[in-house]
This record gives sequence, C-alpha cells and structure tokens, in this order.
Amino acid sequence: ARSSLLRDVQCMSQEAIKIYILQHPPVVYENKRGKDGTPLVCIANLFPLYLAQRCLSGSEKIRVTLVEAPLSKNTEPLALSLALSAETCHALSPKDLSPYIMSLWECLASSDPQALISLSENFNSKTSFCEALNINRRVV
Repeated sequence: ARSSLLRDVQCMSQEAIKIYILQHPPVVYENKRGKDGTPLVCIANLFPLYLAQRCLSGSEKIRVTLVEAPLSKNTEPLALSLALSAETCHALSPKDLSPYIMSLWECLASSDPQALISLSENFNSKTSFCEALNINRRVV
C-alpha cells in the first residue's frame, strides 16, 4: 500500500480520522472458516482500518462495508481488483497533488479557519501545513 501524504498521520485529530473512515470504510467479509476467532476479515481499504487501530480507542466503533465472502481461491484476485480500482480512480499525479491540496487548504482557511485546526493543529498556518505534507510552499 502507498504511504500517507502526511509525515505523521497521528497528528490528525480523532474527528478527522473518523471523517476519513466514514468516507473510506474498510471493506470486510465474514470469516466463517476462521479458526482464530476473528469475525471479520478486511479485504480492502486497509489504511482506514490501520488508522482506526492506531488512533482511536479500542471501544470506538467504525462503519465498514460488508461484502459476501469470496471463495478462498478468489480472495487475492478480489483484494487486488479492489486496490487497483481505488488507486486508479482516486490517485492524483505527484505534479497535480501539491496545487490541489494547497487549493483545498486555502479555500478552507478563507471560509472556516477553525475547521483546519479541528482537523490537525499542524494545519493552523500555511507553513506548518506544507511542512506536515512535505510540500514546498514557495512552489505552490
């Protein structure tokens, strides 16, 4: 899986993590054959699950997308198909990413600066935002 744009995803607030997971719920299927007692197996959108495990308390519940359990021989092809379709539909080229992200930051900064801080304290200024995302603020 590709890494996060942020240098430290844990700088995001719990509210921001929950918003992200709501938009990209882990895709799971019921583990009827599992011997380890795990009731669900995540097959796509692994990063939101990783964030939930690292950044939210163990008692927090998150929304998931439940799909029909694939035949064991079809599990890997299904997971790869889901990953490929997500990456090709949502990914931006590196040359387009920085201007797009900065445009979002600038629009939110002008309409509701407090919303930026509610996402992450690192988003309170253009300089700290660019540092958190490793963007050269002079280029965008």
